Amino acid sequence: MNFLLRKLFKKISPESECEFLVRRAATSGYMVFRNEQFRKMIDFETQSQEEQDRIFNELTVTAIVYLMRMVEDSFDRVKPERQHFWRDLKKMTPDVFVTWLSGVGVPRELTHIWKKLIDMRYEEYVKGQQETRAAWKKAFAEHPDKDVLTDHVARLESVTVGSLLHITRGKASTDPGDPLRRHLRTWLSTLEYKLAKRIGW
Repeated sequence: MNFLLRKLFKKISPESECEFLVRRAATSGYMVFRNEQFRKMIDFETQSQEEQDRIFNELTVTAIVYLMRMVEDSFDRVKPERQHFWRDLKKMTPDVFVTWLSGVGVPRELTHIWKKLIDMRYEEYVKGQQETRAAWKKAFAEHPDKDVLTDHVARLESVTVGSLLHITRGKASTDPGDPLRRHLRTWLSTLEYKLAKRIGW
């Protein structure tokens, strides 16, 4: 049952919907972390425990930030009376995630680090999306036969590349045909589909 049908039966608060979406996003990051194909591509078994933990953190934060960017990019197509709901939800997402971490026993000093990382990556991926759009516009001006870049594609490509570089510490190829890049792109594309289906967009 999608969001549009559920709201006919009960009033859903931004907090409760945010909690659900945050858990779904974070869980998707964990599933990638556990994926055997992903682990082979990053030589997971040769990494130190600290590096493995860092990779897990990056995947989880990527998922949370992607949720925030996805909601933010959709503000303009939401009915005016519902915009405040989604603006509130996007704004509270980092705090809801940190509260969830605290609830499962993550120490306060670590949740503070998670919050800072989310804020840092969010700003970085906003900038990355803007740069992706600017580069695409330049390419379109030179080659009018190219497809117009949508918010969805700009978001997907910029976050995919950003996450790829952070996970590999800048050592991976950003070529569109790179297997790890394709793996991460497929993950984020699937995540967006599942979140949009839940939301009802």
